[in-house]
Amino acid sequence: MRVHYLLISFLCLTTILSAQEKYPKDYFRKPLDIPLVLAGTFGELRSNHFHSGIDIKTNGEEGLPVKAAADGSISRIKIKLFGYGKTLYLTHSNGFTSVYAHLQKFSPKIEAFVKKQQYKKESYTIQLFPKKEELQIKKGEIIAYSGNTGSSSAPHLHFEIRDTQTEKIINPLLFGIDVEDNIKPVISTAYLYSLEDNSQVNTSQLPVKLELEKLENGDLKASPVEAFGLIGVGVKSFDRLDGAKNKNGLYQLNVKLNNQQIYNHCLETFSFAESKYINLLI
Repeated sequence: MRVHYLLISFLCLTTILSAQEKYPKDYFRKPLDIPLVLAGTFGELRSNHFHSGIDIKTNGEEGLPVKAAADGSISRIKIKLFGYGKTLYLTHSNGFTSVYAHLQKFSPKIEAFVKKQQYKKESYTIQLFPKKEELQIKKGEIIAYSGNTGSSSAPHLHFEIRDTQTEKIINPLLFGIDVEDNIKPVISTAYLYSLEDNSQVNTSQLPVKLELEKLENGDLKASPVEAFGLIGVGVKSFDRLDGAKNKNGLYQLNVKLNNQQIYNHCLETFSFAESKYINLLI
């Protein structure tokens, strides 16, 4: 019987950020003037979709000033009763667009622009695409106030950065926006699965839960198993950030067999069309 060694590793955000060079680190500022604590991370597993931004906690309050991440122009304004609620899209000259959602209200000049169109269209819910020169914004300018509108269960700011041309969503933390993260991700459970009629784990085709032993260096050692055929690996895991008790999603997961990588899952960027593949991971 051949013995194979399987390594599953998780990489923290702070480890990854230094390796990413294709995204400007000093162009965008954080959208809130408070220490950023996340209620949700980029690409988290949600119902039938990946989470397309970061959810920033607002200390359970509404009405915190939301500031423009960089110079740009308001290119889209959307108000819905569900979904993102009140949302602003700010297009920047460097090829990216920042998105601010679940807002309580907009800044006075944006509110005036919106109300004029609402009265004209006789509708509260609305979607507007201002001309580039109509709503010019400076970096750090107050553009809105944080809220709880749309399909939001608690006050927070949903923040995204997208590629303007392709509409692909990119992990905002890759742009140098500072979030304290000194806590290692956690593997709570691991399973092996028989994927074919002739494959088995411990003489069974039923899922086998691995017994995990924590080593002194923080690694986990799984109990030995006997297996043959095509075998799948499943893990239940989460990551925590400083200052929050909630369980967040992972940034990256690597699976190696005998030191050879056989799978990599990295939440750097994805398109809305790719978001449907979430169910392949659950």
